[in-house]
Amino acid sequence: MLNSDMQRRCLGIESDGAESTFGQLFGISSIGMALLDMRGKFLSANTALCESLGYSEDELREMRCEELLGSYSKGQGARLFRSFDKIPTTSWQTERTLFRKGRSPMPARIWVSSLRRSFLEDSVSLLIIEDITEQKVAEQELNKRTTEVEMLASQLIQSQETERKRLARELHDDIGQRLSLVASEVALMASQCSDADAIARGRLSDLRDDLDSLCSDIHNMSHNLHSYKLQHLGLKSALMDLCRKLSHPGFRVHIDVDDMDEPVSKDVSLCLYRVVQEALNNALRHAHTLVVAVTITKIGDMFYMTIQDAGIGFDRDASPQGLGLISMTERLKLVKGELKLQSIIGRGTEIWVSVPDERKSLELYADCQVEFGPHGSVDCAEVA
Repeated sequence: MLNSDMQRRCLGIESDGAESTFGQLFGISSIGMALLDMRGKFLSANTALCESLGYSEDELREMRCEELLGSYSKGQGARLFRSFDKIPTTSWQTERTLFRKGRSPMPARIWVSSLRRSFLEDSVSLLIIEDITEQKVAEQELNKRTTEVEMLASQLIQSQETERKRLARELHDDIGQRLSLVASEVALMASQCSDADAIARGRLSDLRDDLDSLCSDIHNMSHNLHSYKLQHLGLKSALMDLCRKLSHPGFRVHIDVDDMDEPVSKDVSLCLYRVVQEALNNALRHAHTLVVAVTITKIGDMFYMTIQDAGIGFDRDASPQGLGLISMTERLKLVKGELKLQSIIGRGTEIWVSVPDERKSLELYADCQVEFGPHGSVDCAEVA
């Protein structure tokens, strides 16, 4: 507790009431408080500060505040305290790791403010130290859990793409080929029917057409699951092919892709392709629009893409976020991309996408072994 002479000299006050109020607040505060001279030396400390740091008040009076800082911060701390000698109204706030008696670390939020003084007297500062160890532990635990979710999500999206590729291969190379053979057999049977079997020949011909249509559907399904053009010809060709296939007389897709280099990372190519695929399917099902415009360009090391429709739009606040939009957003997070969406009822929807062109493979997420330390984290993103 401060004595009366110390209070008057520190605060420049003569009122016994103000002196008593400050002394009481200083002494009973649950947050650590101290008074420092212009060199950062402790003049007095309250019980809360002594208990949190493990020093007695007498021990603190033999120390300067910068001795509580790590060695890398001592010089900066000393400069800050010396600045009060020239600027009596200076105050600052920061977060630092202090060291208790015994050198155990204590994350702390620190406020320092000079007190009103006579112009002829030395400057005195009020130091407030709040122990935020529990907050930092909670933040670390949250970061750990978030990282675990992000790692699982990245593995999920990798597994999803692997399964898509497997199904696409099965549909194309197995089921599709078998249906083609059946269609060929039906065509052969129809050609061998005599004129007397005109009815049977007609039915076989219709069956052949149905089988051909089914083969086309399976072929398209296979390419929707896994784009072989994306794999072998690149993003530009795959997007052009996707937009062409989705276009029909009641739904036109215009695409403008500049003469850009292919993404360095296959993950970026796959992400952009899936975002366009999802956005166009959403527009086809929900937008009630005749035209959708897709634009993609590369400026520096960033890909920029817009997808615009002139459909009915929707109110984002009134509508729950759909799985399609969640999927697009989370895929972009995985490659450090961003998505922004604006929709106006009656005027359509516009999606903006930006993705850095980085060589960052999904396999890294699937194969890496992560050990969570007290300060470690992995920067990845969750996915729907």
